[in-house]
Amino acid sequence: MSKIKMYKSMKVLIFTFLSFQVIAEEFVYGLGDIPIFKDMSSIEDSYIIFDKVDGRYLYSEIKGKYEILEIQEYYKKVLPNLGWKFFEKNSFVRADEILEIQYLIDDEETKVVFTISPKK
Repeated sequence: MSKIKMYKSMKVLIFTFLSFQVIAEEFVYGLGDIPIFKDMSSIEDSYIIFDKVDGRYLYSEIKGKYEILEIQEYYKKVLPNLGWKFFEKNSFVRADEILEIQYLIDDEETKVVFTISPKK
């Protein structure tokens, strides 16, 4: 099999895998391609966007009754498949942007805060 055919086959396989993985999931409100962990829900009125000359600033929150470690592991596995590269603890980089994720406990629920800002 030629390298080109093998490359195309791998692309199709990866796309198919990601499609099945992401199709049934919802996405974090306002962040486009970042899936919500399991059945967590977006927090109404938490979405903020600023478009500036140096790039966009996005902020959104989700909540649910899950352990922080379980959610962290999920995003460590899923985000690289969506083009985000691990940068440092709870931070990922893609193109000219940084995605930072904070995990908080609020009224016995875990709140996950997503912030996207321009890479400095």
